[in-house]
Amino acid sequence: MPAKLLAQGAPTARATRVRQPKSTVTPEPAATSQPQESDDAADAEADAELAPVAPGAMTSQILIFNPDPSGSATAQLDIYDSAGVVAYTTTEFISSNGAKLITLPNTLGSNFQGSAVISSDKNIQAIALAANKNKNSRDAYESASAPAPKLVIPFARHLMDNTQNSILAIYNATGANADVTITFYNADGSQAHQQTTSLAAHQPFYLNTNAIFPSATFTGSVTLDATQNIVAALQTRYVRDTAAVRALAMDELDTLVYLNQVERKSNAKGVAQNWSEIFARNNGANAADITIEFFSTAGASLGIHTASGVPANGSAQFLLNDAAFNFLGAGFIGWAKITASEPLGVSALSVSAKAKRLTGADGLPNAQLNSRYVCGDTARSATENSQLTLLNTEARNAKVIVRLFDPNTGAKLAQTRVKLAPHATTTVKFSDSLFAAVGTNFHGIAIVQTRGATPPKISASVSNPYGSNKLTGTTGYLCAPIP
Repeated sequence: MPAKLLAQGAPTARATRVRQPKSTVTPEPAATSQPQESDDAADAEADAELAPVAPGAMTSQILIFNPDPSGSATAQLDIYDSAGVVAYTTTEFISSNGAKLITLPNTLGSNFQGSAVISSDKNIQAIALAANKNKNSRDAYESASAPAPKLVIPFARHLMDNTQNSILAIYNATGANADVTITFYNADGSQAHQQTTSLAAHQPFYLNTNAIFPSATFTGSVTLDATQNIVAALQTRYVRDTAAVRALAMDELDTLVYLNQVERKSNAKGVAQNWSEIFARNNGANAADITIEFFSTAGASLGIHTASGVPANGSAQFLLNDAAFNFLGAGFIGWAKITASEPLGVSALSVSAKAKRLTGADGLPNAQLNSRYVCGDTARSATENSQLTLLNTEARNAKVIVRLFDPNTGAKLAQTRVKLAPHATTTVKFSDSLFAAVGTNFHGIAIVQTRGATPPKISASVSNPYGSNKLTGTTGYLCAPIP
């Protein structure tokens, strides 16, 4: 019997349906190789703030990957237009441990916006990728396999029309009409905006913060309450790059959330170069203190910062380039955990190259920690090399195996082993000679697994920066747990 991909637990006997709201336009060619440019070269730029630039038209690609060991997958991709009508269909065959990157056809036109549904006879997964023509704006987010009537997006922001705005995408995952109430909350828990939209079966809906805050700024969160099951994602723009995060269901919130890589770096003049921006939403019924604790890569606690009395529906914002986090120093790289007495949703932005590069990822709730993950979008090439960050959340050593697979055949190409001390984190760089066997034109999946009779639970995430600072676009995402 076919199987349905679930976020937690064993699969049930139904077809896999992976739903992804994402805008698409006519595909553009891939970025060309550029010479390497060091961080020191970036530091040598003028210290004046960069002027924000709109990314322009973005093109979507759908990366489907099959971590199911039981065999090859037959995957059907259906693209729905803005009315909820199928505009394009393709069927792909994907080897076990293989992957297929699907570029949408020119027949969809240059101003297409829609959604994607992927069905398969195996437990497949998918990532939505987007990039502009010059590849200086890119983003990625994980697919959703369990739509729900109530979702939360811990972070949304509007600082400037067109260049520092956010775009919300919602998809009605059912065959019935749905009413969706969209509420934007300020950081103090008050409502900033609310509206209700009606969606036909399988219809997507896009909402640009330009239309909501045309003469004001906003930083807060979003809730979605629907009469049917929905999925959603949000794209945010900053200076040059874009980032995307997926909406979270209620069972993806927790009182303990992990971020397996955070950073704070400034140059000799004290100008911020790389930093994390962390947004924690109080999704409970009562006010709560929200505490973030920082750790070195070796697992040593470096200090805490608490936002006291955050109201229900309010948010705590931890911007590591602020003076409040000077105690971390000018060259901090590590990890963090966020705790509260009420359930939290957490999203984080990684800002680098003086805000020219941006990635987004949701925090991993404690209840969803796992010992085995698949990282679907990994690369080793002349222009791009993935960086896999692993966090051992337990008070015992963790032995981790990282395997890379041929996207076409699913054959194992390379393997390395990593030992993590208690509460330690490390970054595995695919540019390392350990992965020379995969060559310099690799784009496939990595499977991460801890060893032992009772394998330790870890967290895994990937960032995909270009090797040259001249190509500023980068992507990042959480690796998906494998049941």
